[in-house]
Amino acid sequence: MTVNKYCILNNMKSGFVILAGRSNVGKSTLLNALVGSKVAIVTPKPQTTRQPMRGILHDERGQIVFVDTPGVFLGRKDIISKKLNAIVEQSLKGVDAVVYVMDPTRAPGPEEEKISKLLRAAKVPIINILNKSDLPMDERPFRENYLETDVGQKETLELSAKSHNNLNLLVDSLFDLMPDGDEYYPPLQITDLRQQEWLEEIIREKVFLSLEQELPYSVKVSVEEVEERKGGLRYIAATIWTTEERYKGMIIGAKGAKIKEIGSKVRKELEETLQSKVFIDLNVKVDPKWPIRFSKGDIGL
Repeated sequence: MTVNKYCILNNMKSGFVILAGRSNVGKSTLLNALVGSKVAIVTPKPQTTRQPMRGILHDERGQIVFVDTPGVFLGRKDIISKKLNAIVEQSLKGVDAVVYVMDPTRAPGPEEEKISKLLRAAKVPIINILNKSDLPMDERPFRENYLETDVGQKETLELSAKSHNNLNLLVDSLFDLMPDGDEYYPPLQITDLRQQEWLEEIIREKVFLSLEQELPYSVKVSVEEVEERKGGLRYIAATIWTTEERYKGMIIGAKGAKIKEIGSKVRKELEETLQSKVFIDLNVKVDPKWPIRFSKGDIGL
């Protein structure tokens, strides 16, 4: 990237930072907190994030583009898990820094070993983060284990993505590591997601939250239509895809109760965010082969 004289004279910095870690350590929550708005969905379900998600932090010092990656997930050998782990490895290339997010409420496992190996080979500055510092000490039994983690990091910080405690310390440290350079995105842009992709993510989040552990994570959403109608009403038509008929039944629920619940949650969040009336038209269909096409890069999620 060409650096102009204005950037140098005014110490403007910009760069890309990867958020790495195992599933469900709080990477997406941290991304939203850093950006100051919801750009990544957050659920208790493993592997919620399926593709690198960019959130853009604007600051008087410059701009940091954060990339939320899927969590390393070694518990399953299915097609989706293999593809997601490959995405994590690819995302570590060509970035300016890595934030390694750890959860002191959970015991270290083989995922940490895998991530540590990747990070040591990355040859970029690393900051280790112990998330959930807002919790009482007795609810963080593995804190000392993670404090001892050594991946060649510049420093280790404790913070809370949920309460934003010490978030400023992370931002300050990252700007110290960023190179001089122009902004990559315009001032008001906070994510690289297109509107359709963002809507699909919101709907997928509500599916996971509504069905919790009942449904496997092999669900995708496609938005087919977004239309502005009379009176400022936004009409959104989308299809929820799953791999088996029995899962379709779970999503629809008895007499359509579950799909109505999902639609209601989606509508409520979108109306609050978009400040307009929203009508959600959801359908559920079965496609047993979509995970295979995803593994080959033929479809997005």
